[in-house]
Amino acid sequence: MLKRSFAKGKACVFLLAVLLGLTGTLFAQENSGRIDGTVLDETGAAVPAAKLVASSPILPRDLETTSDGAGNFAFPSLPPGVYSITITKTGFTTSKQVNIRVTLGAKITLSPKLGVGTVSQTVEVTETAISLDVTSSRTSTNITSDQVVELPKSRNFNSLLAMAPGVRLESKSGSAGVGGISVDGASGSENVFILDGVEVSNTLNGSLGGSANIPFEFLREVQVKSGGFESEYGGATGGVVNLATKSGSNAYHGELDYQFTSNQLNPRPRGAWQNSPLNADVADFFAPTEDTYRKQYPGFTFGGPILKDRIYFFVGYMPEFIRNMRTNHYDAASNPVTANKALGTRQYNQEQIQHYSIARVDYSATSKLNINTSWLWSPYRLSGTLPSTDIRRAPPSNDLTVTGGWAPTQAYTASATYTVTPKFLITARYGYKYENAKSSNYGLPGVPYYTYQTASASSPVPVPASVAGSNGFSSSSSTLATARDITTRNNVYVDATKIFEAKGQHSVKFGFALNRQSNDVATDYTNGRFNIYWGDKYTRGSINQATGTYGYYTWEDGVRLNSNVNGRNMGIYVQDAWRIHSRVTINLGVRMENEFLPPYKKEQAGVKIANPISFGWGDKVAPRIGVAWDVRGDGKWKLSGGYASVFDVMKFNLARGSFGGEYWFTYVYQLNDPNVQNLSKANPGVLGTKIISYDNRTLPINSSGVIDGNDPNMKPYQTKEYYLNLDHQLSDKVVGGIRYTRKRLINSIDDIGVLDAEDNEVYLIGNPGRGLTRDTSSVYGQKTPNGKEFLVPQATRDYDGVEFSVRGRVARSIQLNASYTFSRLYGNYAGLANSDENGRSNPNNDRAFDLPYYYFDASGSQQNVFGRLATDRPHTFKLFTSYDLKTRAGSTIIGLSQYAYSGTPLSTSVIYQSAPTYPNGRGDLGRTPFFTQTDIQVSHEISLNERARLRLEANAINLFNQAAVTNTQQQINRSGAISAAELPLSKFFSGYKLSDYANPQNINKLTGASSGTRYSPIFGLPLTYQSPRELRLGLRFIF
Repeated sequence: MLKRSFAKGKACVFLLAVLLGLTGTLFAQENSGRIDGTVLDETGAAVPAAKLVASSPILPRDLETTSDGAGNFAFPSLPPGVYSITITKTGFTTSKQVNIRVTLGAKITLSPKLGVGTVSQTVEVTETAISLDVTSSRTSTNITSDQVVELPKSRNFNSLLAMAPGVRLESKSGSAGVGGISVDGASGSENVFILDGVEVSNTLNGSLGGSANIPFEFLREVQVKSGGFESEYGGATGGVVNLATKSGSNAYHGELDYQFTSNQLNPRPRGAWQNSPLNADVADFFAPTEDTYRKQYPGFTFGGPILKDRIYFFVGYMPEFIRNMRTNHYDAASNPVTANKALGTRQYNQEQIQHYSIARVDYSATSKLNINTSWLWSPYRLSGTLPSTDIRRAPPSNDLTVTGGWAPTQAYTASATYTVTPKFLITARYGYKYENAKSSNYGLPGVPYYTYQTASASSPVPVPASVAGSNGFSSSSSTLATARDITTRNNVYVDATKIFEAKGQHSVKFGFALNRQSNDVATDYTNGRFNIYWGDKYTRGSINQATGTYGYYTWEDGVRLNSNVNGRNMGIYVQDAWRIHSRVTINLGVRMENEFLPPYKKEQAGVKIANPISFGWGDKVAPRIGVAWDVRGDGKWKLSGGYASVFDVMKFNLARGSFGGEYWFTYVYQLNDPNVQNLSKANPGVLGTKIISYDNRTLPINSSGVIDGNDPNMKPYQTKEYYLNLDHQLSDKVVGGIRYTRKRLINSIDDIGVLDAEDNEVYLIGNPGRGLTRDTSSVYGQKTPNGKEFLVPQATRDYDGVEFSVRGRVARSIQLNASYTFSRLYGNYAGLANSDENGRSNPNNDRAFDLPYYYFDASGSQQNVFGRLATDRPHTFKLFTSYDLKTRAGSTIIGLSQYAYSGTPLSTSVIYQSAPTYPNGRGDLGRTPFFTQTDIQVSHEISLNERARLRLEANAINLFNQAAVTNTQQQINRSGAISAAELPLSKFFSGYKLSDYANPQNINKLTGASSGTRYSPIFGLPLTYQSPRELRLGLRFIF
């Protein structure tokens, strides 16, 4: 366990306690907006004791407040929706302001004027909402239900997140869940996802899981905070995605939906380059055949009153049914693998069902107490496995129809809000999330699972026909059995807000959050996992070109787990929006956290293992400061800026991979007997002599149970942000803005590796570039031969971006959201999801820093290499617009999304000893082509009567079926590595020529023989393309 001095933490906690005592307030995770302002008479004088009533269809009962002696009033917590504010006072006419749209986090300022007259006289003012919040210094985007209806999209909410500043959906920013969501250069594992005020991010990797990527039909609004957000949000070194679900109202309402797509509506899948199944040293472009598939999305929502003006309900069910039939003609005359022709024509079926169901109840217990609760049920079922469409690869021998699994998932939230006074609000919230990721544990065969990494034809000695097979052949479908992989979250929040006057108006927020997470997991291969390398030679560390009669093979003893662990994070925060002048607001805040990450192994050799990582209250102190200036005092121009320090909340992935969870030894054997079917977990070395074995997951501890591989001076993962915004309200409905963002990674946490004498990778968990990596007495703190550079550089990720944007309704029928960003993402470290590994989402223990040679090139400069990171796109343009054409035949809406991005950098890599290096630096292969895509939605709505409408929809994603290359093969060696014997460290650091070690002729510079560093025949060729067009048709009955 990391040793910490808690004196600083105690002092900080005491300071916050003093602040709490002064203010007497708490505040919640944001799931509402607010309206405040000053009631005036016709002369501009304040009107005290005026009665204000806020009403909306989403409120079970109206909310009331009274203006104070200075005429000020506030509705501090309003659910997102459209409101009317009615203001009355004896001796004045009644003023009613309608069509005020409140969004998540919005602060709307009103200055209603009352004329002299009687209360019975009503003056109605429409469209009074001010678009520009001149008191806020954050950057956020609210995606309303109106925009969802009008714009092209997929079935789930993540498809519109790119509307927000600095946000892109990047496959290289994360491979877990629904993929990478990059915010201002951060990776997809650095965001926080909140549902009805409760976090639902994945416990292991921080991603957005498919089960939480709920349909739009369940959501009232989506808010994306890109920067400058308040101190109640921790763990978001990227962005915050805030979801508010729909509720019922005093009138029954709902919809019946049906949408579908199929292979008949869409083009065939993209092809790609691969190593030939017949010879892994030959490039092969494979264009897969198209499956027969159908995706159906039926569903309904329904809401209304249980008890009018008191209790509302909302329920919905929106499943996704995907059925896929694959027909492989192994007997085709064109199939060059004669043995496969005997398989004939085979048909395989797969069914996927993603359930989405919601139930929500809102209860207005009194005029001051409001309670709501929601339950989301979203399990996933998989039935059947599909083999490759490449008929040159024989299918697995087991029965694929019985494979699959069931992954139960649910999330529950409950909250209560009590309005003590119109300016003092208290909230309590609880959340629970459960997921058991075992969607592929049915029908697993008990046979040894082996895969050919090269074709058997590559063997230097002919092999029996019974074991012949192509590159990529597997003996069966995967036999990795997941008995359980249960993750849970229990979140508790206690919060409130207080508005008061003290040298200006203060809106002080304070809160406490408790997050307890757990993981109960048991996995293993049923009868061993083996990789067969026909004709290849093994190279790693000191081992150079070891092989057997037929090649070599590995037994991967793991990755297997059997653990049940719990971790905890706590946070306290205070935030003050201090309006020191009618035109200037200072937003001050600080957040502190206390957390520990558990070991996945309770004891070793009878010694209890201590918590490997613990951060006390004084270790994670994150100040935030922002300033907003209403430049002219009319709410039309706002200049804002600020600074924010943000710490990551650690994911369980590091503990699972490095602290006793994963058991994983690799045993390498000569392949002297070709009968691979004789392999088993009980007798893994039956086919040849062992070459080497190494532990991929060492866990050294001392006599006190403290893990030796942790830097005792480790600092938490931290970023700092500086930002400057200029916003201008171009019209009543349109806002333009310029935003500059500067983000710097201060500390990362990663596994920092070296090879020991047995070629095991031995790791230090710490901060690259700090702590023991700067201690020259440590094996991790060594320098280059010239003594000028440390082998382990500081993790660096620098983002600078300037964004120009315009958003709003430019005309009554035209909605617009457009932005252009010029940015630079530079450094040597991608973040918690690694873009250098195509978005690998293993926070804190990917391949970054795995060996101290990772960051040196072949030039001999002995300097660490930095450059543009793999998701850098200097130019990005995004346009979201819609046009509503109303005629006697109904309303036709045409929605358009247009994306235009620079390509991403491509860099040559080669495995040296056992980890990748960049011999030519970063970006030597140029960039992928410029990326453009056009999406369109056309819908037509017909009014059936006063309460019922029928809407027809057509969504086309990638309308023109554009096919830009999105990634290429950048690792120059197909297999093996450049060994230390072949390229000694002295030569590595003095400079070398890459083509001497990895080239199409595969010649070993040391021996003159065929090299253990196999050149990749597809080096530089495309691996992935832009997804093909998808056309989805739908019908909705709305009532």
